[in-house]
Amino acid sequence: MSNDERSPNPRNPSITNEAIKERVTAAPFRPFSVRLTDGRSYPVPGPDYASVSPNGRLLTVYTDGGNGVKILDVALITEIEVTEA
Repeated sequence: MSNDERSPNPRNPSITNEAIKERVTAAPFRPFSVRLTDGRSYPVPGPDYASVSPNGRLLTVYTDGGNGVKILDVALITEIEVTEA
């Protein structure tokens, strides 16, 4: 596993930078939510609502219909849940 693919999350090693990038850029896109270590969850209803930083350590999620933003440390993501559109 390369440094770019190494899981930044020791709590859930299956959540890698690559896994998140694949989910954000999937075609066809399937809506999903990410859950953090503190239990908060953020929905990603479409591909325009999230982006991964170039180094893969941060996930930006646009909230409130695109009017708000949350910048999440990938190391704090414990779950990726695919949701229905």
